[in-house]
This record gives sequence, structure tokens and C-alpha cells, in this order.
Amino acid sequence: MLESLTPANLWFIAGVLLIILEMFTPGFFLASLSVGTFLAALIAWAGGGETWQLLGFIIGGTVSLIALRPIFKRYFVANGASTNADALVGKVARVSEAAKAGDAASIKIDGDIWSAECDVDLAVGDKVEVLARHSIVLQVKRLA
Repeated sequence: MLESLTPANLWFIAGVLLIILEMFTPGFFLASLSVGTFLAALIAWAGGGETWQLLGFIIGGTVSLIALRPIFKRYFVANGASTNADALVGKVARVSEAAKAGDAASIKIDGDIWSAECDVDLAVGDKVEVLARHSIVLQVKRLA
């Protein structure tokens, strides 16, 4: 079967496989190399010899790594926004179950009940601010 494929087809298939593999890896390295394979496929389709195809792959992949990869990494980088439970830090909540200093109290944030610890006594209805999250327990401070 491989005998029936032209070099242009083989380069194109290699490029598609690199794009697919890129979906499972970070950094846009394989995607940059796929640019080189597509350039080599174009050269093969135009009738260029093996040397020109290899040169096209090397030049296309190198230019893509140097020029396009930094742009893609900057464009697709995470913005550092807190998500899920980490987004609770800084939120203000009300105490729903009182506790002595150092014991676990219950607080309600966005409709969810969380276990919270504080270095002072907490009474039902006190306003608290979340300082940190340690597993499923929130560290809070009582607000005045």
C-alpha cells in the first residue's frame, strides 16, 4: 500500500499525524514541525526532489518554531484566573454553624456549605473572608 502513495501524500499524512499528536502535548512543538511537513508536501507535489523536500521540511519547521510557536504560546496561554475551589479565596461568606477558635465551623458560599477554621470564635451570622484553602477546609478571618 505504501508503494502506491506519492511522496507528497506521505508528507501530508505525516503533517496530519503531527497535528493530531499535538492535541495531546503542550507547547506547539509538533504543530510547528507539521508546518515543515506541509511545506515538504507542497514541494513534492510541485515536482521537487527528495533533497528539496527535506530542505523544505527543515526550513519550514525551523521558521515555524522560531516565528509561529511563540505567537501561538502567547495567544493560548492560560490567563492565571482562579477556578473551582481556588476561586473561593477572597470571597466573603456568612457563618451557618458556630465554632470555637481552631474548631471547624460551617460557612455558606454561593449556595455551598464549606468547613472553615478561624483563630477566633465564630458565631452564626458572622461575616468571614476566605484566606486560603487547605484541601476541603477553608481558612477564614472574621470581618468586623
